[in-house]
Amino acid sequence: MKRIFLTGVVWFLISGSLAASVAPSALLRYDLKPEEIKTVCKAAKEKSESDLKTLVDVPVQTRSFDNTPLALENALAQYADEISGPTFLKYVSTDKAVRDAAHDCEVDSEQYAVEVYTREELYSAIKAYVDKGGSLAGEDKKLLEKILLEFKRNGFGLDAEKRAQVKELKKLLIDMELTFGKNINEYKDHLELSRQELEGLPDDFVNRLSITKEGKYIVTLDYPDYFPFMENAKNDMARHDLQFKFDNRCSTTNVRLLEDAISLRYRIAHLLGYSTFAHYVLEDRMAKSPERVSEFLSSARKKLKTKARQELKERLELKAKDMGKDQAKRLDVWQWRYYNNQLKKLRYDVDQEKIKEYFPLEVVSYGMLEVYQKLLGLRYEKEGDPDRWHADVELYRVFDAKTNDLIGHFYMDLFPREGKYKHAAAFTLVKGRRLPDGSYQKPVSSIVANFNKPTADRPSLLTHDEVETLFHEFGHIMHQVLTRAKYGRFSGTSVARDFVEAPSQMLENWVWNKDVLKSLSGHYQDKTKKLPDDLLGRMIKAKNFDSGLRYLRQNFFGAVDLEYHTKPLADTTALYAKLMEEVSLIPMTEGTHPQASFGHLMGGYEAAYYGYMWSEVYSADMFSRFEKEGIMNPELGLLYRKLILEPGRSEDEEEQLKKFLGRAPSDEAFLRSIGVK
Repeated sequence: MKRIFLTGVVWFLISGSLAASVAPSALLRYDLKPEEIKTVCKAAKEKSESDLKTLVDVPVQTRSFDNTPLALENALAQYADEISGPTFLKYVSTDKAVRDAAHDCEVDSEQYAVEVYTREELYSAIKAYVDKGGSLAGEDKKLLEKILLEFKRNGFGLDAEKRAQVKELKKLLIDMELTFGKNINEYKDHLELSRQELEGLPDDFVNRLSITKEGKYIVTLDYPDYFPFMENAKNDMARHDLQFKFDNRCSTTNVRLLEDAISLRYRIAHLLGYSTFAHYVLEDRMAKSPERVSEFLSSARKKLKTKARQELKERLELKAKDMGKDQAKRLDVWQWRYYNNQLKKLRYDVDQEKIKEYFPLEVVSYGMLEVYQKLLGLRYEKEGDPDRWHADVELYRVFDAKTNDLIGHFYMDLFPREGKYKHAAAFTLVKGRRLPDGSYQKPVSSIVANFNKPTADRPSLLTHDEVETLFHEFGHIMHQVLTRAKYGRFSGTSVARDFVEAPSQMLENWVWNKDVLKSLSGHYQDKTKKLPDDLLGRMIKAKNFDSGLRYLRQNFFGAVDLEYHTKPLADTTALYAKLMEEVSLIPMTEGTHPQASFGHLMGGYEAAYYGYMWSEVYSADMFSRFEKEGIMNPELGLLYRKLILEPGRSEDEEEQLKKFLGRAPSDEAFLRSIGVK
């Protein structure tokens, strides 16, 4: 599942200290030992405390924007800079002790943010500046508004006793959320199967599996094993067993954590005067209210269900031929990927294993960078031997193609390993922002993904879905690295959560263009052999053959998340099962607890998962302009860079869209793009 990485409830995306003209390798350390991580994090907090004391001590009569709201912004941004490297190691280090120390630092930093925004002396200082009646405009005005909103959302306006309760509950919630995610990252399990039980899997998949002393093949729950297995394994029981384990990841720890967190969220929302936690969350989002989100999801569901029911019927017909009519009354969760894949092969002669041969990671990456360079007016330059957290990692510099100015850097960490973050995500390591000396801090970001590692006889080969994922995450990287926002809290992908996916979703469309796909392909045995025209045409024709069920599944995730955060409940499993069958048309497997590994619910997307579909409406609308004016139109690409990627949240998201589209956005392009009338 494509996802941008955002931390906790208060802090911005993790950033890191970087002088304007120095390469990240000179200042970001990835070789820290556990004790060094503790020392760095402690020192960062002490520096922040010193900066905040200086702010508080300013006499009322001399308070100004620079020494009060801006001083608060700079102190917290610098603190986030200092803890960037240490906390990032939680997601990429191979050393568990390092990951644990980084986790502790992250918990402490999140809780520190809550403490800062519940301090009476800081609020009084900001209020004293406001009471002087100064006039602000643009990003400065927006900064002050967001600071005041942050204080309000942490209890100012309540009496001291209630504010103290909010603080303690939020700190407890942060610990739960980060522990939930850590449990998922650290979780390990597998199936041990005979060679016969692997029937249907391609030889290259089988050949890279580990084998036990008893001759059994080990299939893990990691994505490079899970997805190919669920799509290709003929053995229905084997698929059931792997899915059962997959949907029970962390069930013994995380179900309780989630339910306790939901309860805490309700208490926090009610203390702060909100009807539900969803009302609290959505106050600062484009949607503004859960009622509007519910209407959006309900309306989309009605439009999707006719197509989805027809798709379900077709897959059940295929299952009936395979297993008999008496076994084809429903499509179970361990069957839908398999029959989806088989139907695609039958109807369109599209075999993902064959397609993979034309998408070596090295060729795709090179082609992708070429596309982004031409479209956005950039030049990328790979560094030879940078400091990095693992030998697999690559580092690139980003330059403006016209001025040759250095803009920022990005890392690519694309292969799985022990203890690594298990999904695909874009991490901000250094936020672009204006520093106190007036210079602009160069942004640094990293893609963290889990594609198949090269083997002795084959390079890393990507499915078309994985090519799309890479384009998506790199879209986030460009949003982060190309930012020109003045302040860290508005930098890059620090936009409203229900807009954050739109810029990168828009860029996914390039991997459905015939000419672009040709440029991204090259058979692993002979790179001059591009994806054949007939296969390419069938792939594009098959784009929407499962869009009904696929988008209903996304709709379900948004619906269950919203229900969790708008209605008090004691049993997250029962509600998950009820809504999964009602909305997605595919039932949850009895005895499983998929919500225990639904990381978004505790990773910044709580009451906000709807944002994936919400954003896609905007992304399709933006892409409609490229369809009309040219998919590789460099002038339009530069306009997209200037109006959508550079502002971050320094401008309201709807205004950005109106400027780029020349009108208010609509859902017509989205529905057309997924084949729904």
